[in-house]
Amino acid sequence: MTSTTDSPARSAPSTRLLALGLAVVAIIGVAVVLIALRPATAGPTRTIALQTLNASGVTGSVSFADLGGRTRVDVTVDPADNQDMPAHIHPGTCANLTPQPKYPLENVRAGTSTTVVPAPIDELFAGTLAVNIHKSNDDLKTYTACVDIR
Repeated sequence: MTSTTDSPARSAPSTRLLALGLAVVAIIGVAVVLIALRPATAGPTRTIALQTLNASGVTGSVSFADLGGRTRVDVTVDPADNQDMPAHIHPGTCANLTPQPKYPLENVRAGTSTTVVPAPIDELFAGTLAVNIHKSNDDLKTYTACVDIR
């Protein structure tokens, strides 16, 4: 025979325990999302001086900051009155650049440029790469400054 009575309602302690378990899971999930979305903090920075090319008078530096698998590249040039100077990381050296850039950088405007490159800092310093600054978008063949990444 089967019984037609309803099953007993959950007891208050087991309902509270279930609610507590769900709350813990929700808190852990939010924490994981927040950790994944936090901005990367910069690690150690390496700075190298640019070499002036073609009597351009352009001097400055390039700084590389470790972002844990990515690298922030900050270019600073003087004089800062060049309005729009393309910049790239090229395979090769300043003396022998491969024309196709490996990583484009933000153009140098008013003397500065900041770009986050999708490569670890150690990879940039391990290969044969160079940062190259062009005179302008209209004159990409004239290099104004360069530095081998070493």
